[in-house]
Amino acid sequence: MPKIERFVDTLNTLGPLRVTRRKARRVSRNRTSMPCVTVKCGCCSHAVEICHETTPTGDKNQDTLEIGGVHGTVDQWRQVLLPLLGIKQQ
Repeated sequence: MPKIERFVDTLNTLGPLRVTRRKARRVSRNRTSMPCVTVKCGCCSHAVEICHETTPTGDKNQDTLEIGGVHGTVDQWRQVLLPLLGIKQQ
């Protein structure tokens, strides 16, 4: 059973986020599951699953993320999420 981490808002205005990290594991001889992070709401059962897939060639530019069922490259997710967090891309 993975450890559940709790992240509390610095102002204590919302409930804590519950985060669970799972390693990649072999499901069957021909299939493996991707490593993923599950982020759950602290006050209800809503959750978002973030899965990371690396390419067999090891090229970091082609790594993909699946967030809430939407696939995209890491660079595409940076373009979407960094402005929301107020971080300027280098």
